[in-house]
Amino acid sequence: MAQQHGYLGGISGWVYHLLPLLPLLEKGFGKSTCAMLQHMEKRPDLHAPIIDFTILRPELVIPGYIFLAPYRNVDPGPYIYDNYGNLVWSGAGSSGPKTAHAPRVCTYKGADHLCYFQGEQHQGFARGHGVIMDQNYRIVKTVESSGAGASSDMHEFKMTPYSNGTTVLMTVYQPRQYDLTTNPRFNVERGMGWIVEGVFQEVDIETGKVMFEWRSLDHVDPGLSWTMPGTTDTSGDGLHEQSPWDYFHINSIDKNVDGDYLISARHVGAIYKLSGRDGSIIWQMGGNAPTLHTTNFVFSYQHHARWVSENATHTILTFYDNASNTFNSTGTFSHGWMISISHVEATATMIKEWGAPEPEGGLLSGSQGNMQLLPNGGCHIGWGEHAYFSEHTASGSAVMYAKVADKASNVMIYRSNKFNWTAQPTTKPALWTYSRDGSKMVSFVSWNGATEVRNWEFYTSATSSGPWALAGMVDKHGFETEYRSENVSEWSYARALDGDGRILETSVIARTFRPSGGLVDFCDDRGCAHSENSGDLNRTPYEEVVNVGDEFLSPLRGFNTSGYFEEDVATVSPLLSSTHQSEGGARKATSLTSAITLVLMGLLSGIFLAGLTFFLWTRGALSSLEPLADAISRRTGQLGDSVTKSAFGSKVFGKYTRVREKEMDGFESGSSSSTGSGRVRQGFE
Repeated sequence: MAQQHGYLGGISGWVYHLLPLLPLLEKGFGKSTCAMLQHMEKRPDLHAPIIDFTILRPELVIPGYIFLAPYRNVDPGPYIYDNYGNLVWSGAGSSGPKTAHAPRVCTYKGADHLCYFQGEQHQGFARGHGVIMDQNYRIVKTVESSGAGASSDMHEFKMTPYSNGTTVLMTVYQPRQYDLTTNPRFNVERGMGWIVEGVFQEVDIETGKVMFEWRSLDHVDPGLSWTMPGTTDTSGDGLHEQSPWDYFHINSIDKNVDGDYLISARHVGAIYKLSGRDGSIIWQMGGNAPTLHTTNFVFSYQHHARWVSENATHTILTFYDNASNTFNSTGTFSHGWMISISHVEATATMIKEWGAPEPEGGLLSGSQGNMQLLPNGGCHIGWGEHAYFSEHTASGSAVMYAKVADKASNVMIYRSNKFNWTAQPTTKPALWTYSRDGSKMVSFVSWNGATEVRNWEFYTSATSSGPWALAGMVDKHGFETEYRSENVSEWSYARALDGDGRILETSVIARTFRPSGGLVDFCDDRGCAHSENSGDLNRTPYEEVVNVGDEFLSPLRGFNTSGYFEEDVATVSPLLSSTHQSEGGARKATSLTSAITLVLMGLLSGIFLAGLTFFLWTRGALSSLEPLADAISRRTGQLGDSVTKSAFGSKVFGKYTRVREKEMDGFESGSSSSTGSGRVRQGFE
């Protein structure tokens, strides 16, 4: 029994009494928590939204993963889900405490990577940089905008097409002083005004050099804007540097093989093709000064314009038509559209349309959103300020329609995407094991971000050092796989296997949690209910002496911190039959048996030779050999020096001689040194 004493005073005392008020304070500051969240037994740090499917046709959706980054939710950040809505990876907090936008698969240095924007969210734009992660979820590069201007913006961070992954396209929202008194429509007078210039850059990833920059004020006059100062929640009033007028609002960039650019600008309601040589406007669709006539459609406040194909006479492109900015609208619903442009006739015709499968006939999204064309001719659509996404066939039928959060929650997704993706994290799988009364046990295992796990093996032991026995194997189900066993063991670990049975990684060692007498009544076979505050009537003062059983003191639980990630933790018991061992475990057991046999044979041989030598020496049989032994000793010493200095010797013995020299160097200098290696383990061999 251990007595614990404490003192609570000063600031700590009154902060303690304010704790019950924190939820009210949080609510008062307007933080929205209306998205439904997943509960992870072993990863309580993850608060991933639950995907609610209205439509799901698994036999018709194409293979791949859903990439999205909700914000204004509990844990904003990049997420990956599978086609059934199971979480694959939560990247919340992985690159800092900022908002992320538009995660997608990109090609960098010839390999698939994960690219997204990360930064500080503002009203209608953001400040930050681009992030490039490898297939181990390690940040290998961050990319910033360059030149004399603001940091890059959320609306586009994309590997430049036809650049072989060497450059990226980035938007910049650049505030500038501007004389807004020159146009009476702006309704700004008696002083200098402020404006946001829409800028984009093509930036070299490795050097940060700007390869191309385009500025809206050089080509599009503010008088052509559809959004006047102070008229919307994102327009700005133009009266102060903190509220500049965002007259252009660039929100997407694409590039073709000829080096020209395609951009979309929401606040002018236009899509432009720009010269890659001088930035001049080649053609304009929509807006106040179009060069193309739209024959069968009208659009406004659009997003995400992308080229599909081009030749001398025709262009095919796609974009997401919002048809509204909440304050004004040109249509009843938002759509994903495919457009055919005839440059001979200077016309644009809508040839395909995809809408939201809502009972009312569609959905109107006043901001954000995107449309991604899929390999089968269908499309994936992100519905912007509505945190929804959908997948459609080429004919327009919805085969997936899902909601991340209700509109009232104020949770939004700027863009969502769908891609194939293969990844293996550098982290370990997480394992939690539990037994309510010692009669049976349940284990929960997960590996955040791993895409190739197909099965989990579970090993148990009476001690944290083994020997370990294979308890069972189950298929992976969802993000967190549950395994039940009628046999209760004190210690466990889990091993991830791919579809071919290869070992991918091993979890940390976990001790089975058993609830105390005061907790067990609030637990079932899968875990325990959330606790409650004791309340004023049952509160124990901090100053009071309390007795806590030794078995409940955390340092006495039996964990060895240095052994959490031990390389050879999985020594499988050789008593298991070969049919119950994995390939790696069988090799391990065989190697161990062989090693023990060799050691025993060596010991027996040594004892026999020592006995024989002693017997001959006591009878003087070895005295005649002493001169020969001295000569051999001298010759061996000379030979050893020459071998050590030879090329062969430097390879075979060099590491041992160098170790001794290093130890001597450290000793003579009065210092000590240690070395370590960071290895990527693929499993136990």
